Amino acid sequence: MALYLISIIGGDLLIFIFNFFFNPNIELVPLIIGTAVAPVALIAWDGVIATFIRRALPNKWYDYKVEWRKVSQKECKFYDALHIKAWKDKVLELGVFTSFSKKKIANPRSREYLEQFILECNYGWSIHLWNAILGFALIFCYPASFRLPVILPACIINFVLGMLPFMILRYNLPRLHRTRDIVELKENRNNAPKEQSSEQTSSES
Repeated sequence: MALYLISIIGGDLLIFIFNFFFNPNIELVPLIIGTAVAPVALIAWDGVIATFIRRALPNKWYDYKVEWRKVSQKECKFYDALHIKAWKDKVLELGVFTSFSKKKIANPRSREYLEQFILECNYGWSIHLWNAILGFALIFCYPASFRLPVILPACIINFVLGMLPFMILRYNLPRLHRTRDIVELKENRNNAPKEQSSEQTSSES
């Protein structure tokens, strides 16, 4: 959380400092207001997008069975090339807009838990991706003189902060799918003897 806030505040300060010294076309008070409003507006807009995706769109679009949401080996190799393992634990993944809670699942190692976890990961990376892209829509809400020097850099920061957790969630998905498949195989094996014994009992009777 600290790194996330530092990135937002630090980026906003750099935007202000750069414009203060190198952009005489913007007066001080409008510059202060413009740079202060930019991150607040982006966070609020991200929240609106996240709430819409998580609350309005059906679970079946994000289910573990949806093939096109699965991550390919090429994509995983791309993340490995970025050395994602070295920094993924330092990036905040905002999950305040999801309804997933470990307390809702009786057995956190069950197939039910893993399928719910995959569902929330699919929602999560979709939210971060759309936040990163649609954040640029706020450019058109600013006066023309502020778009390039103030809001565009803020949108770029928002884009980076959205794409980092997007990549982390995508990177974690294959492992979750593999674990889910293993658990399903174990459950099927455990249920097989019970089914056989019930069939023998019915045949004897």
